Amino acid sequence: MHISPPPPPPLLLPLEDTTLINHHHQNNSTHNLTHELLIASLAIQRASLLTKRVLQTLTSNNNNPPSPTTCPSTPVTGHPFFPSTTTCLNPSYDPSSRRLSIAKPDASPVTIADFASQALLISTIHHHFPSDTFIGEEDSSSLRHNPDLCSQVFDLVSTTYLSDPAAEALLGPRPGSIPEMLGLIDLGCGRGTRGKRCWSMDPIDGTSAFLKGEQYAVSLALLDGEGRELMGLLGCPNLGIGVVVGGGRIEESEVDREGWGVMLSAVRGEGCALVRSMGQAGLNKVVKRINRRKAKQREIRTEELHFVDSRVSCATDSGMVEQLARRAGAGRTGERTEIYSSHMRYAAMVLGGREFVQVRFPKRPRGEAAPWCVWDHAGSQLIYTESGAGKVTDLEGRPIDFGTGRKLTNNWGLITADESVHGKMLELAGEVLKEAGR
Repeated sequence: MHISPPPPPPLLLPLEDTTLINHHHQNNSTHNLTHELLIASLAIQRASLLTKRVLQTLTSNNNNPPSPTTCPSTPVTGHPFFPSTTTCLNPSYDPSSRRLSIAKPDASPVTIADFASQALLISTIHHHFPSDTFIGEEDSSSLRHNPDLCSQVFDLVSTTYLSDPAAEALLGPRPGSIPEMLGLIDLGCGRGTRGKRCWSMDPIDGTSAFLKGEQYAVSLALLDGEGRELMGLLGCPNLGIGVVVGGGRIEESEVDREGWGVMLSAVRGEGCALVRSMGQAGLNKVVKRINRRKAKQREIRTEELHFVDSRVSCATDSGMVEQLARRAGAGRTGERTEIYSSHMRYAAMVLGGREFVQVRFPKRPRGEAAPWCVWDHAGSQLIYTESGAGKVTDLEGRPIDFGTGRKLTNNWGLITADESVHGKMLELAGEVLKEAGR
């Protein structure tokens, strides 16, 4: 199968946003990450373009796009971007029909866009920073056992490019063969070595939402040798720029079907989050700098809180979030923001008001294996904190430790809230846990 690349736009966009580069040169604490930020921004844009190509082809080939409501994959007929596979990693699913995705051992779906996005991200970062390590969500095992699926992923990787030749050249060479592509994907199987820089990535966060044409994200974070976030980037291909500029609220099903979405980014110590629209060429200029520290801020009252949650999450207890909201005197069910993608929930809080909070109660008790992976949170937490939106800790008030490998084993639960109300949220969460005997 050959996948035709998208036609270049008639007017090429600039390779780099000079105002962004100059801004970072002015800050002595982070000027050494200027190159990393430029390369990572272009890499996120190209990977986001790849996912959007798949999504647009899906909707154009099916008058009624599939709408899976749970983790298992949903059959569809005659779609060129997804495999007709006889390999399904979860044997409980019928592998006889053509599918949008295959199922991983935890029953969550993975598409060829997940594999191809990770291959392109690692290809670029490894070319420029060969000494750095990686943590990525995907591995190549299912591709190695399915030549047809593998060929489709390689075709997608080989035909997705930025239409600005200078921007594309800066990204470096793409995988030249299937074995090289598989090897790059598997670089993401790292354990997160202490003492070395590490790039954490989620090639598509919220694959189930992606398959429904809803909000999803492409995330990339740079961690230092102690597990601290140095840089965070978030591609939001279905988020319209009007939501950002107009100060609107992110909604799961209100998507940008005409454009290429929005990118959020932040560098540690900069004190702001940057927002730009994405395109098919070089980087567009920053349209918004979010810095809530500039204005004098009043304290947030608990009855004002707006909860960002996902009731369909397999790992967290939304019932306990409802109990906390009632204790706070806020958050009737209809007033929540419901978003499946973990990274898009952070984006909702960055772009929303200071009253936006997120509380995650793990279903697993303390002491059991950590339910959350580094790539589900790294980068977006930095964007949130650098924007001045608030503070992030676990349910015991500890900062999130991204240096523990692939899982967040040193933390349990999550509270993301404005600093003026974060302490009260910890207190209320403790009361809810105590009442539940946890």
